Amino acid sequence: MNLIDSTIAWFSPEAGLRRAHARQLLDMGRDYAAAGSGRRNSNWRSRGTSATTEVGAALSALRDRSRAFVRDNWAGQRILDVLVGHAVGTGIMTVPDTGSDRDDRRYRNAREAWEESSDIERVLDYGGQQALMVRSMAEGGDCVARHLVTRIDDQRGVVPFRLQVIEGDLIDTSRDSRIVRGGTDERTRLGVALGQWNERLGLYLHPQHPGDQDVVKVETSILVDWSDLCHLYRPMRAGQLRGIPVFTPVLLPGRDVGDLMEAVIVQQKTQASFAGFIKRQAGGMNPLAAKEDPKTTQRITEIRPGQIQDIGEADIVFANPSSTSQFEQAAMMALMAMAAGAGITYDQLTGDLRQANYSSLRAGKIEFRRLIEQLQWHVIVPMLCRPVDRKFEQIAVMAGILRRKPEGYRVKHVMPAIEPIDPKKDLEADILAVRSGRMSPQEFISGWGRDWRTIVTDFEAFFSFCDANGLQGLMFDLDPRRPQSGAAPQAQAGGGSND
Repeated sequence: MNLIDSTIAWFSPEAGLRRAHARQLLDMGRDYAAAGSGRRNSNWRSRGTSATTEVGAALSALRDRSRAFVRDNWAGQRILDVLVGHAVGTGIMTVPDTGSDRDDRRYRNAREAWEESSDIERVLDYGGQQALMVRSMAEGGDCVARHLVTRIDDQRGVVPFRLQVIEGDLIDTSRDSRIVRGGTDERTRLGVALGQWNERLGLYLHPQHPGDQDVVKVETSILVDWSDLCHLYRPMRAGQLRGIPVFTPVLLPGRDVGDLMEAVIVQQKTQASFAGFIKRQAGGMNPLAAKEDPKTTQRITEIRPGQIQDIGEADIVFANPSSTSQFEQAAMMALMAMAAGAGITYDQLTGDLRQANYSSLRAGKIEFRRLIEQLQWHVIVPMLCRPVDRKFEQIAVMAGILRRKPEGYRVKHVMPAIEPIDPKKDLEADILAVRSGRMSPQEFISGWGRDWRTIVTDFEAFFSFCDANGLQGLMFDLDPRRPQSGAAPQAQAGGGSND
C-alpha cells in the first residue's frame, strides 16, 4: 500500500480497503485470456456499440458487396437458391381453421383468388412474392412489402388488396434523429420511426430506388404507417432495427476462394501452353512480335498449346511451371467454412456427394432443417405472413367478400414439404409416429406441405365415385381400406349378420 492509500485508510478504513482491493484487481489483470490486452490480442478490434450503430455504419457496403458476390460468384447464387428453396419453396400456405366448414370454404376460395393476383405489378403470385422477399432479405439485409388498397371494380370478386415488394434500399437511412415535442420522445433510426419502448411506428420510404438511372434527383422520403407495411429482416441482436445480408460472414473467404480458383485455372492454362522467353541481341528481329488482327486491327501475341515456333538462330527457354498443388484440400475446407457460415451444408453448396452416405446426409439435414424452421417461424411468419393475413381479412370483410366474425378468422400456416432422404424409411417412421400419438394425422399431412382438409376431401370424392360406379378394380393398392396386396379385406372375427 502506497503513501496515498495509507493516508486515506487512516482517515477512512472503508475507502482505503476499496482502493486496495481495486489496485489488487488491476495488478492481477483480467481472468479471461480473450479479454486481455497482451501481445496476442494487440490487433483485436472490438467496440461496445449497439446493433443499430454497427448496422448503420456497414449496411450500405455490405449490401453492395453481397450483390456483387451473387452476380459474380456461383457460390453466392447457390446459397440464395438453397435458402429460398427450403424456406419458402413454392409458397407458405395459409389455411383457414375457424371451426366452421362454411367459413373455411369461403375464406379458402377468396384467398386462392387473391393470391393469384396479389402482385400490384402483375408479375408474380403470392408465393412468388414470398420467395422474392426472402431472397432480397438474404441478399440485401432486409426487404419491404407495402400494402396497397385498390378499387373494388378493378377485379370483381377479388379482395381489393395488393402487395408491392421493394428493396431495403428505399428505406431512407439518412432519417436519423431524436426530437422531444411536448414531452413526447420522437425518434427515427436508420429510417425507422420509433415510439416508446422501440415500438415501430413506420418507415421513411423513397418513392423510387435511389440507385435507379432514371432518378435524376432523389425525392424526399415519406413516412408510411407500420400497419401498411411488412418489414422482413432477421434480428441478430436485441434492439436491432435493420438486417444484414446472409453473406456477411463469408464475403471475405468467398472472395478468396474465387481468387484461388481463378489462379488454379490460369496455372492449368499456362501448363498447357509453351511459354517462351526469347534471348536475342539488342535491335534484333523478334519472331514472336505482336501481329495485327485483321478483324479488330489490334496487335496480338498468342501461344497455342503444343505450338513450336521457328525462331531462327535465336535462343528460347521454355517455362516449366510446377504442377504440385494442394488446391483440392484447401478449396474443400474453404467451401465447407463458407457453407457453414451461410447456414447450409457442404453438399448443398457444391453438390459433392462422393463421401456422403445416408447417415451423414440425414445428420446434416436435421440441423439444417432446424435452422430453416427458425427462419420460417421466427422471421417469415411473424414479419410477413401474419401482417398480410390480418390485412387480407380486414379488407375482405370491408369489401363484403367475407362475413364479419367477432372472433375473426383463425388461420394456420403450412410450410413447404421437406423432401426425405430415404422416402420409404421416413414415411414408415412418420406412420409409426402417428400411430403412437407422437403427432396427429393433421401434422403428418401438413409435414408434406399439404392441407389435410383438401387431402381428406379428395380421398372421399375419389372413393365415393369409384364405389358408386362399380370401379373398385381401379383402386389398385392405393385404397387404405384394403390390405396392401389389393386382396379383399379379411372377415372380422365372430362377424355375423346384424339383422
